[in-house]
Amino acid sequence: MSFSIERDTDRTGKTTYLLLGGTFDRAAHRDLKRALRDAFARTRQGRVVLDVAGVGEISSECVEVLLTGYTTALRGGYGFEVTNARGSVQLLLEATRLCPRREDDTLYAPAWLSGSPADVS
Repeated sequence: MSFSIERDTDRTGKTTYLLLGGTFDRAAHRDLKRALRDAFARTRQGRVVLDVAGVGEISSECVEVLLTGYTTALRGGYGFEVTNARGSVQLLLEATRLCPRREDDTLYAPAWLSGSPADVS
């Protein structure tokens, strides 16, 4: 396993924290899905906070799980927050709006050398 998921709950049981670390590749999405499902089951109409400070890479399958978790939170009346994203993980989560954008509000796109992607070989 190249990833880790640690769970903690506050004393009131209203907030469940998931501390994620490592590389969340395609194979990690099942464990992430299970961890989110368990977090919602343990949280009594409170919130789930995912700390992704230790995540170096995240696959599209895992991002899909996070988006599903966000939808579950909206439907169930839970709070849902993704915090401490950095680097490429932050850029990806900003694009999906799971993570707030930086204050400079800059979008990142490839800079094509010849003016269009079709010109690059």
